[in-house]
Amino acid sequence: MLLGLWAGCVPTAPSSGPSEEPTGVAFHRSTDLDTVSFHIPFGANMDENLMTNVLTEAANGIDYSRFLTEVTYDSVIDKIATHFSRGENLPYRPHSLTYEGSVINLTFVLDRDRIAFYATSLAANANTISFTSVGALNPDLESKDSFDYLPDGLLLEPCPGVSYPKRSNLIPNAPRTYRSGTHRGIDFPAPFSSQIRAVADGVVIRADLNYSEVTNEFRESLLEKAAKIGRTPSDIFEHILFGQAVFLDHGIELVEGKRLISIYAHMSEIADGITVGTTVERGQIIGKVGNSGTSDGAKGNRKGAHLHYELIIQDQAGERYIGQGLDYDPLTNLLDRLFISN
Repeated sequence: MLLGLWAGCVPTAPSSGPSEEPTGVAFHRSTDLDTVSFHIPFGANMDENLMTNVLTEAANGIDYSRFLTEVTYDSVIDKIATHFSRGENLPYRPHSLTYEGSVINLTFVLDRDRIAFYATSLAANANTISFTSVGALNPDLESKDSFDYLPDGLLLEPCPGVSYPKRSNLIPNAPRTYRSGTHRGIDFPAPFSSQIRAVADGVVIRADLNYSEVTNEFRESLLEKAAKIGRTPSDIFEHILFGQAVFLDHGIELVEGKRLISIYAHMSEIADGITVGTTVERGQIIGKVGNSGTSDGAKGNRKGAHLHYELIIQDQAGERYIGQGLDYDPLTNLLDRLFISN
């Protein structure tokens, strides 16, 4: 309706004096797609469908992740993109109507406030959901472990200068509906190609040196299978969704009676010399942050870069990930005391 009102404001050429044959409507989109301008000659027929199609095409090309202050999941960004790709939800608002000779310039600008409001509502819903104990969501994942045996300062922050995020959808136990599973790790929001370091001494037991990204179509087909069975199969999770990864075995020396394993996923590069069997020291650089294994990685862009980090604990009682089954407050208290910056 708004587009129709603006289209209706476009005047026709004056009847007096000679007039040139209308050359048709032209349009221009800024590189970042924040602005879309239409250049309409006097007398030209301004088709509202043309205006809607041009704005829709622009909306489909927007990188919505640049409006978010913390890294979020592809599924959230995809929801934002899908919402604003529909005609009734286009993220543009009229900005100006000016005249330049015999041409009318009609400009639309990106409505950042509306995008921010919708993104905030999604984040709020995610936080509400992920505050629920994972045990209540999936009894099979319930843990009786308090993790009190893990000493303070056990782990060095894996991304220099980047603390673990406090948002509940980026730490363990958050639902992952896009793959019908539960988040086992911590997503450190770090720039693409920034350094990753070993959180503790260990031995490399997996290094995907010859990693090759799958196509987005193949990735989506696997996620459809996960949805049908209501869980994330281990082969899809560890060999596709992890992307390029490094696993470190910290042995049983850090915590008596426990074997600790670190998982670094979504990497863009593995450092020279990091091969299976190699011993690494706490703080040693093992690779770089990326987005491999994600939908953006499969599409070949650099959006949504972050390090997915997991700490797996094994003992006679079985295997579990750090913080498994804990509610938000005890989980963040645990992470607060485990990670140190230096």
